[in-house]
Amino acid sequence: MEIKYTKITFLSDYKLPFTFIGSTIRGAFGYGLKRVVCINPSFKCDGCFAKDNCLYYDLYEKSFNKFRFAFKLDGKLNFDLYLFEEISNKTPYILSSIYKAFKEIGILRDRIKIDDFKILVNDEIVYDGEFKECKMENVKWKMEDFSHNDELITITLNFITPLRIKQDGKYVRGDELYPISILRSIYHRYLKLKDKEPQKLPFIANREVIDKNLKFIDYGRYSNRQKTKMKLGGVVGEMKLKVDENSYKLFKLGEIIGVGKQVTFGLGNMRVIDER
Repeated sequence: MEIKYTKITFLSDYKLPFTFIGSTIRGAFGYGLKRVVCINPSFKCDGCFAKDNCLYYDLYEKSFNKFRFAFKLDGKLNFDLYLFEEISNKTPYILSSIYKAFKEIGILRDRIKIDDFKILVNDEIVYDGEFKECKMENVKWKMEDFSHNDELITITLNFITPLRIKQDGKYVRGDELYPISILRSIYHRYLKLKDKEPQKLPFIANREVIDKNLKFIDYGRYSNRQKTKMKLGGVVGEMKLKVDENSYKLFKLGEIIGVGKQVTFGLGNMRVIDER
């Protein structure tokens, strides 16, 4: 398995008055993106003549979106924006949209403009008061790069933002979270990013849970489009376990592509800590 991606990092000293910044940055970026790429005088997507070749439509109007946000629950206006597959080739438009959103349009009701910030592409600075020349080549994640000699590998999964995931038709709310559900979710998302049909895991996962320290936290946002409140709660904390090599590699993929529902709002940001 392999996947192509670009990581864009936004760094600032600004701190929001709340810890979950996902709705704020997703909304601001979307507004900036539409201002940059929209050529429809009506500024509306319904019935638009250009929607088949529109980056905004691809990222915000389709049922599945090939990007995700990642951040910490500390309220700081710092985040990573991951672009996957063909979307990773659109980096210049994305950079212009981020600049317009935070520097020119502003965030929150008061349209607060962020003057001092940096932008990095794949960990290389491209903006620090002015834009710089930079190689905008995407990164290719390959499963073969994460080979391991041990039969069973001890890892800790750290769920940095809420993991919103279903088991037996219900959203998991705590310690009942199973590693196999996480693996299936990562693999399902990988297949969708590759425009492939759903499939079962291509291996039998060998895993043993050593310890769990998980809790459910709830967030919500009002959706202007759906005219209703959206639930964005999920599981945070840590899970220590022993896994086989294939499971280890798939968990490592989850670090990049995210896991569970609503990753475009920043949910499902996970880190894999190798305990060897």
